Amino acid sequence: MALLTLSLIILSIGSCLSANCICVPFWKCNDENFSTEDLDLVGFRSGCESYFDVCCTIKCGLRKSEIVIFEGTIRNRILGPENSANFGEFPWMLGVLSGRTYRCGASLIHPKVALTAAHCVHSNGFYKVRAGEWDWNSRKEPLKHQDRLAKKIIIHPGYDPNSLINDIALIILDRDFQLSENVGVVCLPPHNSEPLQEECVVSGWGKTHKSGKHQTVLNKAVFPIVPNSRCETALQRAHLGPLFRLHSSFMCAGGKEKDTCKGDGGSPLVCGVQGEEERYEQFGIVSWGLVCGTTDSPGVYVSVAQFVAWIDQQVLNENLDNQIYKY
Repeated sequence: MALLTLSLIILSIGSCLSANCICVPFWKCNDENFSTEDLDLVGFRSGCESYFDVCCTIKCGLRKSEIVIFEGTIRNRILGPENSANFGEFPWMLGVLSGRTYRCGASLIHPKVALTAAHCVHSNGFYKVRAGEWDWNSRKEPLKHQDRLAKKIIIHPGYDPNSLINDIALIILDRDFQLSENVGVVCLPPHNSEPLQEECVVSGWGKTHKSGKHQTVLNKAVFPIVPNSRCETALQRAHLGPLFRLHSSFMCAGGKEKDTCKGDGGSPLVCGVQGEEERYEQFGIVSWGLVCGTTDSPGVYVSVAQFVAWIDQQVLNENLDNQIYKY
């Protein structure tokens, strides 16, 4: 008995010993962001400092088509207008700010790591990252947003600012975001995999091609995935000429007046996980395109699946768990 007690005391200090989990108060472990399937009485508090914390497995990629907020006996549904995301629908969606200015989109792949496009950031830049935002002009949202500072910027060593090849970067934050109803982690696909669905979803606050103004409420759009060979041909015919070659670090989606626009850079393109309803993995990062919404040429995205091994290694180098964004 004494030996068992000593073992439990040892397990109760430090950080989580199991992969793909973080320490949270035990009552939050029933939140839909987490899975309790693998918990047992002995491993329940493994590695957590607080007696009331448990080591709870993060469940990535949960899209929330509707968040229900209870205020007394009133049930409020916070829904967006046409073409806008609903409040908290994409809990992994982040905004990257330089000073008070919105700069780019990003996604949360770990409570302490944001994924974005390399063209959005500089290695020595000072940035703030916001999670849980929906309407930038509103202070009456039912759940508050969270802000964190960028502690470190990791830009892919093969990034070329002229051609935008390998246009991918990680932002290591000064501290973890607290996962909640409107803040969650997106899944990343297996290395070198391809989307199994023909259409995927992109979200962002970028400018629309009609108004030319940034959107204050988070927008979403369903885009068809375009094979790289067909995308290359479309871009050649549009403006880039017969000598243009689409680099293998890219993938394409959209076209036919459906495209992302300026300000959407860094934003995630997510596709449904096969066999799991309302669970998504990020296959693309908005990178570049031609004149948005006015041609048949698709938008060009970073092919995230080509960089999963690189992401894994950078996360490990920061002594962080790289299993959190896997499913």
